[in-house]
Amino acid sequence: LLSLPRPPRIVGLDLRRPYRLEGRIGFHRVDLTDPGAGGRLAELLERERVEAVVHAAFRRDPTPDVEYDHELETVGSIHVMNACAAAKVARLVWLSSTMLYGAWPDNPNFLTESHPLRGHPDAHSVRNRVESEALLARFRERHPDASVTVLRTAWVMGPEYEDHVVRHFASPVVTTLLGYDPLLQFVHEDDVLDVLERCVIEDHPGIYNVTARGVLPLSTILSLAGKRALPLPVPLFYRLHHWPHERSSGDPPAGFYDYLRWLWVADGERGWEAFG
Repeated sequence: LLSLPRPPRIVGLDLRRPYRLEGRIGFHRVDLTDPGAGGRLAELLERERVEAVVHAAFRRDPTPDVEYDHELETVGSIHVMNACAAAKVARLVWLSSTMLYGAWPDNPNFLTESHPLRGHPDAHSVRNRVESEALLARFRERHPDASVTVLRTAWVMGPEYEDHVVRHFASPVVTTLLGYDPLLQFVHEDDVLDVLERCVIEDHPGIYNVTARGVLPLSTILSLAGKRALPLPVPLFYRLHHWPHERSSGDPPAGFYDYLRWLWVADGERGWEAFG
């Protein structure tokens, strides 16, 4: 956005000022887990005359502090919606994930934006975001004058992006589940940034799956990447890794590994039509 011929004024709202952006953007410290965050945020949005808000305050890595994650992702999202309503913000862009559809054995081949968000009972950050999107749907009904864009991205990959998914696939030996070889899809970090930029400077109301074209079986992905698969029996793996996984992420193994077990690929046609 700063590289545009006529860059917009950008205001960062976060716990810490983004690295290397001192003097290039405005900044206000906002903690969305603070009970008074909604009022402070509304005041800042009005004072700065904000026209578009990008809400991306969601965990890339779920933590063992399940209650804090809920305060940030669900209650924090309520603060954002209430502040946007109070400040009469014209455009709200919401960064979401195709993981919210859930990994289930009865999923269709391609999930469209109209399919229900079934999430996953063992993935607390996914549950938080499903709850947040349900609240957002009510916000859209109550505030028809606000333009709301929801971007559900596939798993993001790229040289500057890191999360627990990237780290899992970065290993030379990748744990898989014996007897399962689901189709998977990803999207490059630059494509996600391009779509976000378009949604800030243009009006694209609605819900969009943001994915690359094409899907591949997990085994093919690992082969193309020069990785070695380590297939483990599901019951044994889930039982042996229950406590270590819960200590590191707050979730049982199924909260992540079911996404390497069942089909959950999304139909990206609507996003491709809107953003190229």
